[in-house]
Amino acid sequence: MTADELKVRIQQLHPETMVQVTDLTGTMDHWQVVVVSPVFEGKLTFERQKMVMALLKEEIASNEVHALTMKTYSTSQYQAM
Repeated sequence: MTADELKVRIQQLHPETMVQVTDLTGTMDHWQVVVVSPVFEGKLTFERQKMVMALLKEEIASNEVHALTMKTYSTSQYQAM
């Protein structure tokens, strides 16, 4: 999975979702993502992470995505930072 493919997959959350992807090791299987989305409003951190993980279920199961760290923000949280 490439960084662009990962970004497109996560952007399926909502058309206004912003995603920043970083390949942590250069092996394209250890990723760090920052996700900002209006669908995260009112959700707890673990709920947000579950939403992202659900989009990548197959890639995680196949080990195509071996490691994923993430920071998730609602749009209003991100704007307040």
